[in-house]
Amino acid sequence: MSTEPRTSPVPPVAGSTAANPAAGRTDDHHPSVLPAVLDRIGFSRAQFWVLMLIMAGMFFDTLEQNSTGAMGTNLKDALGIDNDQLALINTATVIGGLIGRLVGGYLADKYGRRLSLGFNLLLYTLGGLISAVAVNYEMLLASRLLVGIGLGGEFTVGIAMLSEMVATRYRGTLVSTLNIGSGGVGNFLSYGIFFLILGPFAGFFGGDDTVWRWTYVLLSVPALLVVVYRRRLPESPRFLISRGEVDAANRELTRLASDTLRRPPADAPVTPYLTSADVPATQPKVSPAAVFQGKALPRTLAIGAASWMAFGAQVTLNFLMPTLLVSKGYSISDSLLFTMIMNVGSLLGACAAAVLASRAGRRTTVTTAAILGCLTAVAFALFAETTLLILILGAIFQFFTMLLNTTLAAWSPEVYPTSIRAQGTSIVNGIGNVAGAVMPFAALFFFDRFSLAGVFMMVAVMYALLIVAARFGPETKGRTLEEVNEERL
Repeated sequence: MSTEPRTSPVPPVAGSTAANPAAGRTDDHHPSVLPAVLDRIGFSRAQFWVLMLIMAGMFFDTLEQNSTGAMGTNLKDALGIDNDQLALINTATVIGGLIGRLVGGYLADKYGRRLSLGFNLLLYTLGGLISAVAVNYEMLLASRLLVGIGLGGEFTVGIAMLSEMVATRYRGTLVSTLNIGSGGVGNFLSYGIFFLILGPFAGFFGGDDTVWRWTYVLLSVPALLVVVYRRRLPESPRFLISRGEVDAANRELTRLASDTLRRPPADAPVTPYLTSADVPATQPKVSPAAVFQGKALPRTLAIGAASWMAFGAQVTLNFLMPTLLVSKGYSISDSLLFTMIMNVGSLLGACAAAVLASRAGRRTTVTTAAILGCLTAVAFALFAETTLLILILGAIFQFFTMLLNTTLAAWSPEVYPTSIRAQGTSIVNGIGNVAGAVMPFAALFFFDRFSLAGVFMMVAVMYALLIVAARFGPETKGRTLEEVNEERL
């Protein structure tokens, strides 16, 4: 991938509609020319900044996912709640995420990816500040629901948007890179941040009774900076051309081929990459029901089931790991430090997914990671008795967990056409969201009866089911989005 500067926009692709209008028809007889345009653009500095702006929002998403688990003991002591009520706080955030995913996906397909993505962090910031001043458990529960709604569409709309704006040969790697910054670096740094704030710096923030409030503030305020800079995000050219907005699509392609996301003056030259011949012959109706119809249905079931297993396992372990370690006699600070060390595996897993995205098929990567993750979960359940084994096996398990989730993240937007891409991505990830709300309760059931071994055996079974589900997803590596998806799927 190259990010060398360009002094002028990339010229139209040979054989494109600028020279031959019939060549770009997006009906059953003529392929779309847009993938060829993006392939010619390659990977520009403007696209790099699109990647960074989307990744920044996802980083806060990861911090929020891990915050309740990290502060679990503080919240229980300050609010006088038990483990089930603590799990309900996580559930409220996850349910809010489900609502946000569904609404955000619909808005992105109906009104544009940029509008939907720009609204998410504002809701998140509002909910986070309400969490910080919550006077009781019920108010905190409601605020976490709002936070979940704000962050719900952040991940799914972001990966759908990026997948539409980059060259086919870079698509899987770049979408996977988003998870390096969020799930990889985010998981690792989040527990390091929580370790410092809730441990050595807890006294500075007023002690254990109030430090959790300041933590919510510190998670919310920086997100406003991302909101400000996101005003420069371009709209997806694929979304624009699907709605017949040829001039707007050409303007955004010209920006993507440049070195900056600054909006050019109105009279700036625009390269005519596309013409009206590139507009689809029909305008598909934007409807969530389309995700469950025709050829889209088996794709939704396959990727959705895989997301349930993969995301459910990840949320369960990230949420419960500090509590599980405390139950084995470790202090709160030690449990957070150990969880952070284990999440080195998450970072390496996300990096491995980005490397494999351009080298191995999606089905092969998901199946292999699930098999090895299942074996690691069984090993953890049977042998993780010493601190060293807990750290080693925990890090290996997190590696395969993040390899799985990152590959599924790259896979999910690829299996839907433009008209329902954000909704389809949001729905299959929302299915995983539901798992994140439900599976911690199941994990607590097994933990109460079989201790740590019971939790990891449950995860091993989930991964075995994931292997079956992945066999029914279409292979997308090296294929354009238009090749994977017929005009009317």
